[in-house]
Amino acid sequence: MDISTSSADKPYDRVADLLSLQNAVLEAVAIGRELPDALELLCREFERLNAGVVCSVLLLEDKRMRHGAAPSLPDAFVKAIDGSPIGPQAGSCGTAAYTRKAVEVTDIATDPLWQDYRSFALPYGLRACWSSPIFSRDGAILGTFALYFRKHRGPGEFEREAVRVSTPLAAIAIERSRMEASERARQAELAASNTRIEQLNQTLEQRVAERTGDLRQRNAELARAFEELQRTHGQLFEAKKLVSLSHLVVGVAYELNTPLGNARVLSTTMLERCQAFRKSTEAPMRRTDMLQFLADMTEGCEILARSLGNAADRIGRFKAIAVDHSTSSRRRFVLREVVEDVAALFEPVLDRLLCRIELDVPGDIMLDSYPGPLGQVLSNALDNALEHGLKEHDHGVIHIGAARATPSSIEIRIRDNGCGIPPHVIDNVFDAFFTTGLADGYSGLGLHVAHNIVHGLLGGTISIDSSALQGATVVVNIPLTAPTAGRAPYLPN
Repeated sequence: MDISTSSADKPYDRVADLLSLQNAVLEAVAIGRELPDALELLCREFERLNAGVVCSVLLLEDKRMRHGAAPSLPDAFVKAIDGSPIGPQAGSCGTAAYTRKAVEVTDIATDPLWQDYRSFALPYGLRACWSSPIFSRDGAILGTFALYFRKHRGPGEFEREAVRVSTPLAAIAIERSRMEASERARQAELAASNTRIEQLNQTLEQRVAERTGDLRQRNAELARAFEELQRTHGQLFEAKKLVSLSHLVVGVAYELNTPLGNARVLSTTMLERCQAFRKSTEAPMRRTDMLQFLADMTEGCEILARSLGNAADRIGRFKAIAVDHSTSSRRRFVLREVVEDVAALFEPVLDRLLCRIELDVPGDIMLDSYPGPLGQVLSNALDNALEHGLKEHDHGVIHIGAARATPSSIEIRIRDNGCGIPPHVIDNVFDAFFTTGLADGYSGLGLHVAHNIVHGLLGGTISIDSSALQGATVVVNIPLTAPTAGRAPYLPN
């Protein structure tokens, strides 16, 4: 230590002085003195213990050195260096903060570190400076603790020891001040938040009441819109039923036209033959005439019976189709028979459009399912092919094929050679009310209903495969035995 050897108790007095310095600063921090006051106390106590030394504490903020405390430095010098940036040649303090090491300059007038700052220091008799960085607990630079000398010299042993004790004290004061500032800012923010919460609470009930009323009004509007949508949906379903009914009626008329027409012509001929025979009885009759009349009547009755029998068979078949389509009863049935019955309904339309249906359905595929809804799916697929794919396509062909996909399921493919489905709409063909023929009166429900039936009641899947060169193919995959309960509601068409 830099002490005199003339007194044996001087070293112990120096240790007591350092303890006194330490206790004074810690007490100031403990009682909550402001940071400038605590740092100024540190500088004055240090200067009291070290004659001829001027102390300074600078704080590092945003890579610039800010005034902390310097009770014995001239105000003009303090203001001149306040805010100076740190760097490799920024005086003793700026360089110490930059390099994180103590910087000792014994001659400010000649040292290159003071090139930009010596003009501020020399006029006030400051000849040398030793600056040490102040570290936080986590190793960050908080500022610098500097000693200025009015002679060309460096710090003595006791001064070095005093600095070693003082820099942690400065760090404690700075960190405590910043923690308190952060806490005050947090408390202020919390108070502001509480104030905003109180203000919000004051108007919360009114805002809740207003929004509740608005929600009630919107819910009422949504309920009305939903009811209107349900009514519209129901009306469109009824319209689709009428389309299916028209197909059935046209099919019935077409199928019955030939046998009933033949029966009518034959009955008229037989009536005329009977009237002619009655007149012939007024004169003597030959046996051969009588036998010929009986033969003609017998033949006519046989033809009439066949024609009426054909009509009765076809009426029975259409009745079965109508019953299947109007109910969702489950039974065992042969797939080919259902496909043939559905295809028969479309014969008048096919003749008008010059199109035909080709069947490739084995007669040994037996299903335990719902023939009516399955027929509805096939009808809607044929409707879609005729109304969109083959409407402008002469000599169109619709091929209906079926085969086992797995031991427990079948795949039905309805393929046409029409114009196909554009790629940008193929993902929407099963959406409700989606149609490319809205201007022509189409509802956009046919394939949507088919999708609901297949995925719901029949427990299968339905998809579309389309290309501009090969038309469109509706692929239906269903189990041979329908599930006990469908996976989605069945909306009968």
